[in-house]
Amino acid sequence: MYQFTGCPCSVCGKALTDTDDIVVCPDCGAPYHRACYEKQGGCVYADKHGTGFEWTPPASAQPERRCPNCGTSNPESAARCSHCGYIFEAGQTPPPRVDANRQAQQNPGGGFNYARLYQEAQAGGYWQSSTASADEPIDGIPTEEWATYLGPSSPSYLRDFSQMQKYGRKSSICFSALLFGPLYFFYRKAWKPAFAFLAVDLLLNLPALLELLVVSESALAPSISVSSLLFLAQLASIASFAVMVLSGMFAKYLYRRSAAERIRRIEAEFPDKAKREAVLRAQGGVSWAAVVGVCTLMMVAGAVFSLLLGPNVDAILNLLM
Repeated sequence: MYQFTGCPCSVCGKALTDTDDIVVCPDCGAPYHRACYEKQGGCVYADKHGTGFEWTPPASAQPERRCPNCGTSNPESAARCSHCGYIFEAGQTPPPRVDANRQAQQNPGGGFNYARLYQEAQAGGYWQSSTASADEPIDGIPTEEWATYLGPSSPSYLRDFSQMQKYGRKSSICFSALLFGPLYFFYRKAWKPAFAFLAVDLLLNLPALLELLVVSESALAPSISVSSLLFLAQLASIASFAVMVLSGMFAKYLYRRSAAERIRRIEAEFPDKAKREAVLRAQGGVSWAAVVGVCTLMMVAGAVFSLLLGPNVDAILNLLM
């Protein structure tokens, strides 16, 4: 909503406040106290309507600091927003805003230009969007350190992390984790969830591996019937699907926790900003080497397991077909 706080009422001249009942002329945009407007019986600029006249707020007598959270104008020396309580950081540069006295192109038919008001409101911070809290700390960590750690994809992750923090959510769909499972966490260097999901995957594949040993008549085959192992493998398959869905739903939350833990440790170990940024950049980002390494180890493990199979390989082929 456009903030008329501090603008004079066009009838009585008194400054409008947040608690006032404010009305705006639909033709020229002049603001009023509702009581003043009704007492006047209409807009005081009615004789100028249709001539291209458009009300503009008076120029501020002193520099302003506009709140990036709610758009309210505050004195340049203010440490806290008078409307929402937002705390201004030391040396914080106010967001760019449109000069209130600038005349824009008028509508062909005259009257108040609502499209221009919307554009200026967007540029001046009058509208509070879903990214209004993008500069607020996430898990107590400044966004600039998050951005350094996350790397090139930081805007997307910071938006998601900010929304998760704002609404207290832990779920946020991640298609990469849904499709690639543990490899996603290895790629993002989230080591704890990476090894945890990898261990769960291996455990859920154990019934199928034991079934292959039994069917191939391996000397290492357990004394369990094929039907029992087949039933266990089916249960494991259902559980594996559930784990895949959970991984896709909570991957970003787990990644956020892992990253926050590491960033805090780096902050504690490296108080110097330049060194801390270098370490954040080195330990954050992504790792293709980890992905290639895990895939290589899995292929080696598969090759080693094939050596444990029994002589009845044709039975395995029949089972797979």
